[in-house]
Amino acid sequence: MSPGARWLLVSDLHLDGSDDDPRHAGRMLAGFLRRTVLADLGPQQHIVFLGDTFELADLTEVESLARLESILASHPDTWHALQACSAHGAELHFVSGNHDVELARPSVAARLSELLSPADPALVQVHPWLLYVPNVLLAEHGHLHHALHRIPEVLRTAINGTDELDLPPLAALHAHPTSSRLSRAGAVARACLASERAERRARKPAYDELLQTESRRLTLDGTAVRELARLSRFRTVSALPRTATRMVLASTGRNVNGSQPPAAAGKVAGILENHRSPVAWYISAHTHRALEASLDASPTRYINTGTWSSDVRGQGPDQADRQAFPYAIIEVDDAGVINGGLRYWHPLVV
Repeated sequence: MSPGARWLLVSDLHLDGSDDDPRHAGRMLAGFLRRTVLADLGPQQHIVFLGDTFELADLTEVESLARLESILASHPDTWHALQACSAHGAELHFVSGNHDVELARPSVAARLSELLSPADPALVQVHPWLLYVPNVLLAEHGHLHHALHRIPEVLRTAINGTDELDLPPLAALHAHPTSSRLSRAGAVARACLASERAERRARKPAYDELLQTESRRLTLDGTAVRELARLSRFRTVSALPRTATRMVLASTGRNVNGSQPPAAAGKVAGILENHRSPVAWYISAHTHRALEASLDASPTRYINTGTWSSDVRGQGPDQADRQAFPYAIIEVDDAGVINGGLRYWHPLVV
């Protein structure tokens, strides 16, 4: 990557066909883009949406396309701001999350590019799994390290264009909100079995070929990519108790809190270092807990970009001040020096 670049990363906006969330993530994003990106067009700008940007889960291809257009039409200020960013040469990157995994479908990714950058669709890129910038950062949504949301074969959709995605256990639970407890438990059990089968397929030669294709796209060592893909694994014996715990906590309005990087973070950094591809930053999302921390025995630092929705977790400034919106900024100056960290944007601070 050429020097003089700036990467801005946000996540978990959960934009849908309305603006009912009290934090109004869509409206706030438009202001953020105007003041943070369009007002400063110095270095090459990259705006990264690190998963769960849209509510597209559990839809068919046709439904996903229609929902995507509906969401953007419901947030016209954000849509126009994104178009303005691409018109000024900023690159827009969308990493798939568990709520918008449908972005991995080539047809949906292509439509997103057309909608946000009609003059030059190449300025909009969709990353089904990882965003890798050599020496600088590795970013992913993070749900693939969470058994309840893990989709082992996400590349099968992205590369082969298939319209088949196994429903992870927690998504199966949410897909039947009005069913009886017995029916919901049955749906989760079936999803667990499907995830076990998907894990076995993801360790076979046919999926290795997809991983090699992805390694070429990422320009990252093939063995490293394979190790990253197999770093986490779904196991029913551990996933079912976690699902039950999640259901109990949700019924009482509680969440599991944590103030440390996920266990996978240090392992990701270690894999990259072992394959001589270290990065300054490993960035993920998914937990809705904004966090910046060091990783034991690694020069790589960790950032979680939190959420712009009202479902804020953890003990960060955005918990106390609902007008504080977390984002990561990583800058590479003309000499190749990398700086950055977790920041909070406030719409009332100029």
